[in-house]
Amino acid sequence: MAIGEHALVLPFVALENYAYRGASFALDRAGDGKRVNEAVSKLLRDTADPRHPSEMNELSVAVRTYGWNDADMRQRFVCPQLTREWARSVCDNPWAATQQALPINRFKFVDLRRLQDVGTDGPFNCTKESEPLRLLPKTLGEVTIVCRAVVHPMPGNDFHQAVVRVGEHLGAVWMVWGYGQNGESAEAMAHREGRAIVALVQHALGTSENFPALQEAMCRLRRPGSVNSPKGTDC
Repeated sequence: MAIGEHALVLPFVALENYAYRGASFALDRAGDGKRVNEAVSKLLRDTADPRHPSEMNELSVAVRTYGWNDADMRQRFVCPQLTREWARSVCDNPWAATQQALPINRFKFVDLRRLQDVGTDGPFNCTKESEPLRLLPKTLGEVTIVCRAVVHPMPGNDFHQAVVRVGEHLGAVWMVWGYGQNGESAEAMAHREGRAIVALVQHALGTSENFPALQEAMCRLRRPGSVNSPKGTDC
């Protein structure tokens, strides 16, 4: 896929809005399921040729242990099918450095040119009472906390929306907050995780992969309180 004219190679299982079918509340559940399957099939067709990436405005990505779900044993068959070493490294290892460095839940790749007029719409889920939104990052690798995020319950929340410039037009948006027990502020989390997202794009999501360089970066960027696998550290 290409976002902001920047080509990205991603495993299908990382695409949150396509690989994980959520609950359906439609009266026509059969039709709803058919439409979901058709959207997935179209995505796979459109992105089959890396020489001609499909242009997208934004894309939600989740990096998690894809092959570790006792509720669905079929997921264990995913890991051997992954073609990139970084994806296999997190597939059945929740202690993997890459997983402990990136945002816990998800992040969204966006075309920053579409965010020049930053408002409460689009990828930013800002509170109406939030302080004036800050400017988008101008230089590669720069991180900005743009606003206070909508999280319930609201009073006194320390959740914010952050954005990092990954390429000339490519950016990533995600939520950060203060870790009380580990002493990491929302600002520190934003800068650490922003560097991890940039490293993932540079070393893992291009036309080729440099896993040793990725691993070195991710080991430096693991979140405070990270623990090693019972089998030993991969750093």
